[in-house]
Amino acid sequence: MRAVAVVGASLAGVETARALRERGFEGRLTVVGDEVRLPYDRPPLSKEYLLGKIGTADLDLLDGDDEDGLGIDWRLGVRATGLDLRWGTVALDDGAEVAAHAVVVATGAAPNRLPG
Repeated sequence: MRAVAVVGASLAGVETARALRERGFEGRLTVVGDEVRLPYDRPPLSKEYLLGKIGTADLDLLDGDDEDGLGIDWRLGVRATGLDLRWGTVALDDGAEVAAHAVVVATGAAPNRLPG
Protein backbone atom coordinates (compact mmCIF):
# COMPACT_ATOMS: atom_id res chain seq x y z
CA MET A 1 0.00 0.00 0.00
CA ARG A 2 1.47 3.31 -1.06
CA ALA A 3 -1.14 5.87 0.05
CA VAL A 4 -3.77 6.11 2.79
CA ALA A 5 -6.35 8.87 3.19
CA VAL A 6 -7.91 9.48 6.59
CA VAL A 7 -11.17 11.42 6.42
CA GLY A 8 -11.60 13.16 9.76
CA ALA A 9 -8.98 15.41 11.36
CA SER A 10 -9.82 14.99 15.02
CA LEU A 11 -8.73 12.56 17.74
CA ALA A 12 -9.75 9.46 15.77
CA GLY A 13 -7.95 10.67 12.65
CA VAL A 14 -4.76 11.54 14.54
CA GLU A 15 -4.74 8.21 16.36
CA THR A 16 -5.25 6.38 13.07
CA ALA A 17 -2.25 8.22 11.58
CA ARG A 18 -0.13 7.39 14.64
CA ALA A 19 -1.13 3.72 14.54
CA LEU A 20 -0.27 3.44 10.85
CA ARG A 21 3.19 4.94 11.35
CA GLU A 22 3.84 2.87 14.50
CA ARG A 23 3.04 -0.27 12.53
CA GLY A 24 5.55 0.62 9.84
CA PHE A 25 3.45 2.32 7.14
CA GLU A 26 5.87 4.53 5.19
CA GLY A 27 3.63 5.62 2.31
CA ARG A 28 1.80 8.90 1.72
CA LEU A 29 -0.61 9.68 4.55
CA THR A 30 -3.24 12.35 3.89
CA VAL A 31 -5.64 13.59 6.57
CA VAL A 32 -8.72 15.53 5.45
CA GLY A 33 -10.71 17.74 7.82
CA ASP A 34 -13.24 20.52 7.50
CA GLU A 35 -11.76 22.66 10.28
CA VAL A 36 -8.96 25.04 9.29
CA ARG A 37 -6.70 24.31 12.27
CA LEU A 38 -4.77 21.23 13.29
CA PRO A 39 -6.66 18.76 15.51
CA TYR A 40 -7.29 19.72 19.13
CA ASP A 41 -8.73 18.05 22.19
CA ARG A 42 -12.40 18.96 22.43
CA PRO A 43 -13.48 17.94 25.98
CA PRO A 44 -11.05 20.33 27.72
CA LEU A 45 -12.11 23.01 25.24
CA SER A 46 -15.60 22.96 26.67
CA LYS A 47 -14.40 22.89 30.27
CA GLU A 48 -10.92 23.95 31.37
CA TYR A 49 -10.25 26.26 28.43
CA LEU A 50 -13.48 28.21 28.76
CA LEU A 51 -12.83 28.55 32.49
CA GLY A 52 -9.36 29.98 31.77
CA LYS A 53 -7.54 27.04 33.40
CA ILE A 54 -5.55 26.09 30.27
CA GLY A 55 -4.38 27.84 27.08
CA THR A 56 -4.81 26.96 23.43
CA ALA A 57 -1.44 25.15 23.27
CA ASP A 58 -2.74 22.73 25.93
CA LEU A 59 -5.53 21.66 23.55
CA ASP A 60 -3.28 20.62 20.65
CA LEU A 61 -3.23 16.88 19.91
CA LEU A 62 0.12 17.19 18.10
CA ASP A 63 3.35 18.93 18.90
CA GLY A 64 6.12 19.81 16.43
CA ASP A 65 7.84 16.44 16.86
CA ASP A 66 4.57 14.60 16.19
CA GLU A 67 3.97 16.58 13.02
CA ASP A 68 7.47 15.90 11.70
CA GLY A 69 7.45 12.25 12.68
CA LEU A 70 4.03 11.47 11.25
CA GLY A 71 4.70 13.12 7.90
CA ILE A 72 1.05 13.92 7.25
CA ASP A 73 -0.21 15.74 4.17
CA TRP A 74 -2.88 17.87 5.85
CA ARG A 75 -5.93 18.90 3.80
CA LEU A 76 -7.64 21.23 6.27
CA GLY A 77 -10.62 23.48 5.70
CA VAL A 78 -12.19 21.13 3.16
CA ARG A 79 -14.84 18.44 3.39
CA ALA A 80 -14.72 15.04 1.79
CA THR A 81 -17.76 14.84 -0.49
CA GLY A 82 -17.33 11.54 -2.28
CA LEU A 83 -15.42 8.30 -2.59
CA ASP A 84 -14.69 6.61 -5.90
CA LEU A 85 -13.66 3.05 -5.11
CA ARG A 86 -12.93 2.18 -8.71
CA TRP A 87 -10.35 4.94 -9.15
CA GLY A 88 -9.27 5.10 -5.48
CA THR A 89 -10.00 8.79 -4.95
CA VAL A 90 -11.63 10.91 -2.30
CA ALA A 91 -13.40 13.99 -3.71
CA LEU A 92 -13.10 17.24 -1.75
CA ASP A 93 -15.51 20.16 -1.73
CA ASP A 94 -12.89 22.49 -3.22
CA GLY A 95 -12.79 20.37 -6.39
CA ALA A 96 -9.55 18.56 -5.52
CA GLU A 97 -9.17 14.81 -5.23
CA VAL A 98 -6.94 12.71 -2.98
CA ALA A 99 -5.68 9.46 -4.46
CA ALA A 100 -5.44 6.58 -1.98
CA HIS A 101 -5.07 2.82 -1.95
CA ALA A 102 -7.01 2.72 1.34
CA VAL A 103 -9.40 5.14 3.04
CA VAL A 104 -10.22 5.35 6.75
CA VAL A 105 -13.42 7.19 7.67
CA ALA A 106 -12.82 8.66 11.12
CA THR A 107 -15.36 11.47 11.10
CA GLY A 108 -16.91 10.96 14.52
CA ALA A 109 -20.14 12.82 15.08
CA ALA A 110 -21.47 16.31 14.64
CA PRO A 111 -23.50 18.01 17.38
CA ASN A 112 -27.22 18.53 16.90
CA ARG A 113 -28.20 22.18 16.65
CA LEU A 114 -31.22 23.10 18.72
CA PRO A 115 -33.55 25.84 17.52
CA GLY A 116 -33.16 29.22 19.21
